[in-house]
Amino acid sequence: MGELPDDQFLLVESGQRRLAVIGRCAASPDRLRAELDRLDDVSGLDRLARALPGSFHLVAVAGGRIRVQGSASGLRRVFHAAVGAARIAADRSDVLADLLGVSPAPDVLALRMFHGLPYPLNEASVWPGVEPVPAGHYLDLDLHGGGHRVVRWWRPPEAELDVAAGAPLLREALAEAVDARTRGGGVVSADLSGGLDSTPLCALASRGSAKVVALTLHSDLDTDDDLRWARIARRSFPSVEHVVFSSHDLPGFYAGLDGELPLLDEPSVAVMSAPRVLSRLRMAQEHGSRLHMDGLGGDQMLSGTPSLYHDLLRSRPLTALPLVRGHRLLLGLSLATTVASLADRRDLRAWFAATRRCVATGEEPRNADFGWDVLPHCGPWLTAEARERVLARFDAAAESLEPLAPTRGRHADLASIRSAGRDLRLIHQVGGIGLPSAESPFLDDRVMEACLRVRHEGRTTPFEFKPLMKAAMAGVLPEEFLQRRSKTDGTTLAAEGFARQRDRLVQIWRESRLAELGLVDPEPLVERLMQPYSHRGPDWGMELTLTVELWLRSRERVLQGANGGDNRS
Repeated sequence: MGELPDDQFLLVESGQRRLAVIGRCAASPDRLRAELDRLDDVSGLDRLARALPGSFHLVAVAGGRIRVQGSASGLRRVFHAAVGAARIAADRSDVLADLLGVSPAPDVLALRMFHGLPYPLNEASVWPGVEPVPAGHYLDLDLHGGGHRVVRWWRPPEAELDVAAGAPLLREALAEAVDARTRGGGVVSADLSGGLDSTPLCALASRGSAKVVALTLHSDLDTDDDLRWARIARRSFPSVEHVVFSSHDLPGFYAGLDGELPLLDEPSVAVMSAPRVLSRLRMAQEHGSRLHMDGLGGDQMLSGTPSLYHDLLRSRPLTALPLVRGHRLLLGLSLATTVASLADRRDLRAWFAATRRCVATGEEPRNADFGWDVLPHCGPWLTAEARERVLARFDAAAESLEPLAPTRGRHADLASIRSAGRDLRLIHQVGGIGLPSAESPFLDDRVMEACLRVRHEGRTTPFEFKPLMKAAMAGVLPEEFLQRRSKTDGTTLAAEGFARQRDRLVQIWRESRLAELGLVDPEPLVERLMQPYSHRGPDWGMELTLTVELWLRSRERVLQGANGGDNRS
């Protein structure tokens, strides 16, 4: 059951067998029917799932079983729960929570206040009784009530190609991803930031059957040269309609704190950017767009994670050493810290246990730069009760902890991609029905695989910005554009929004729902709000705590609306 546009649902049948593709996919009904004709059981769909371009959920019935799967990148998720005698799968966890009649789990809310939450803690459902299907796995249900199982269908490819060999594969995969969005014709829109993520999407979309409207945000900052580079790139796709708008045309950062927030199925930083996302989608709608593509996810796919140096040093040390030195100098890391971190040979379980100890004591972790995953951090507002809940979650996760890949760098790489997939999924929920659907082609599985096939030094290097994309777009985008070395930073705009909303933020913490649950002490949060906004960007511990607070308030408004409400803000 669902409410979907016609262009995002395709169903084929063959006897008692059914196959549905839900989302963006360029496969024809004839191809899907041919696959279905020779299907004996749902496990036979692995080959199709690993071949189809686009971003979609796959649902099939064959051999008395049902297969429900999302994407390997984590952008398309599946949740399931036992509701009475039935097990029900859904793409939104709150739908299942409503059926179960449960409230958010306080221990998971406490987890979500941490910045840098490592796998698998960041994948836990916020709703008791609702279980997530891990990315790259499918849910296998017995039609006759014989139980269920979770089965792995995807494994990452080997990183065996240099940039020259990998570039054509990326260009082809990205072209197919864009074609899955444009082949329906009509009008589509896309961000055109002048960077190496969104700009290639515009160039490839201009070759399709849809009219393309490109949106470029321009600010008054002296450091903002995005518009200049967007215009340089557009020389290669002049048929695209170019719309330039000012940062003043969008709500400011931290706007919307008093408005009706979008109903996301779990807490996310997406709620903070919701007014800006909605404003951009409405702008796209005014130009007739049926979907809007962004370049989000490009950083994770094209740049990788520094932990890949840990792998590279052991497989090809002569290649790794100059890259490590460049990375160290670029970030200002000490030689001793770098050597200690790269020499660390702890396995994931030992690293996870050490990370847990740091959470328990509040001390800074050592050897953090090239670790298995990101390191968790929250501020002094976390109560002792909340910390105990978090530690209990660490202990439960440690019992069945297994790495996503055999090596540290590859595990960290995949964890970073899956984290991006979860965040973007929630950004996509912001739009909702009636607006152009938000699309992030970089999180398509085939695009991800093309990037992962490239050796680590082709993605993670301090000496060149996204060399894989530059090679893939050679001959497609102007050579001058491919030499861009600058990058616009929106920290100044965020600081301005923070200053405008400071009083309202103080009021939010004075009336905190998290405090009512015993998870935060509001006073340290108020004290932090009184400090100047850092030129290095937001305090992500405070930002994520705020997103959980705002998410609770959005769920509260829904309940109040259903029950008459008391109009608390």
